[in-house]
Amino acid sequence: MKRTILFVFAAAAVTCGVLFLRPSFFTPQRAQAAPQVYASPVHAGCYIAGPSECRIHVEPITIYLGAGRKMVYFQLVSSSGGVQKVLYDWKPDASNPAPSSGDTFSPSQVAQDFAVTCGSSYQVSLLGRDTGDAVAYSLGVTGQFTCPSSMP
Repeated sequence: MKRTILFVFAAAAVTCGVLFLRPSFFTPQRAQAAPQVYASPVHAGCYIAGPSECRIHVEPITIYLGAGRKMVYFQLVSSSGGVQKVLYDWKPDASNPAPSSGDTFSPSQVAQDFAVTCGSSYQVSLLGRDTGDAVAYSLGVTGQFTCPSSMP
């Protein structure tokens, strides 16, 4: 009986010593921050623009920023057959500054039609980041669609 009690006390002492001597035991775990940027749904489709020329049309999108944040960048990326291609890459610069106020950003009309290969299948995704986020987030993605292969 004395040996059992001694063994229990020894095991408890070792356990307490390990827990109290391990600094990581008391270190709080960092929580993952939720994205501060999100967007309206992404809709796109393909059309024939001319003989042997197809284009992806992306419907207007709105990117919502966290309060007091500014747009760092966004990209429209197409995926076809496992190959990704950046269709549009927006970053602020001297000639294209980030909006000075407001919590939404809508790309201009010229950023919506992109040349692609007729007869191929595509998926379009929107990636973005504002000043409140350390990394880019996927803000939306279309379903897969196939471009027409010829004019009817």
